[in-house]
Amino acid sequence: MKYIGFYREDEAESWAREKLGLPATLGFYRAVAAVDKDDEFVCAVVMTNFSPRNVDFNIVIEKRKVTPKAAIIMFNEIFDFVFNRLGVARVTGLIPSKNTDSCNLAEHFGFKLEGVMRAALDDDDVCIYSFLADEYRSHAWHRG
Repeated sequence: MKYIGFYREDEAESWAREKLGLPATLGFYRAVAAVDKDDEFVCAVVMTNFSPRNVDFNIVIEKRKVTPKAAIIMFNEIFDFVFNRLGVARVTGLIPSKNTDSCNLAEHFGFKLEGVMRAALDDDDVCIYSFLADEYRSHAWHRG
């Protein structure tokens, strides 16, 4: 797996939206991604609903294709962007409950489960996770 950041951002957003069953338009967004050796997406984080204190994350991951080293690189790149460059205090992760790989990754990254939006999707609930700037700065993976 190779982290590609904002490169191919529109394609990453489209891939993630399709995997998550999200509407055709998300409004303003930023998307970061990783690809496999065949240049196919294996992970994408789509950031939406930017405010001075919060950014919403939609996370899609193909678990068997993500290496621990690549996950650490993505972790630092993504959270450096939102916490240090954008200056937000928290990230909210919105993950379909059936997407257990993404839920597990969010928890591994340090996200805390805040609640569940029942029947938020046609055939699934959505788990609401949060990750705070202070939690990022004290996280074992933080390279700062």
